[in-house]
Amino acid sequence: MARVEFQVNIQAPIELVYQVSQDYSVRYEWDAFPEKIALLYGAERIEKGVCVSVAAKNGLKMEVEFVQVMPPTTAAITMKKGPIVLQGFSGSWVFRSITANETNAKFIYAIKTKWWTIPLVSERIASWYFSRVIRSRLTGLKMYCETKA
Repeated sequence: MARVEFQVNIQAPIELVYQVSQDYSVRYEWDAFPEKIALLYGAERIEKGVCVSVAAKNGLKMEVEFVQVMPPTTAAITMKKGPIVLQGFSGSWVFRSITANETNAKFIYAIKTKWWTIPLVSERIASWYFSRVIRSRLTGLKMYCETKA
């Protein structure tokens, strides 16, 4: 299993950073990864057990379930359905208040590829890909929040 982690400090209060990170009505303004995100099965808000469909701009599709939702510090998901090459995927977005107006945001992804993809190679490729995704997402979140703070 591969693990990818990246963090950044954002000049904005933790409540704002968390709210922006989980508000799908503004997600497309700062997050370059998703093409479409939708709450599933009649859910109206994010909470533990809610499933979400994510379609990336590169064509990857995944259904994830929120396994931990603890505003304003943590949102964590696990993959229910996903690309054929992935056996498992989980992600945690963790926020820590440094000062009243500064927040540390850390994104952690764990990726497991299927045995037939030769995990020694495929997990390195997945790590490389998702490390780029994490950096891009955190950079977008930082820029968006710092203009709103």
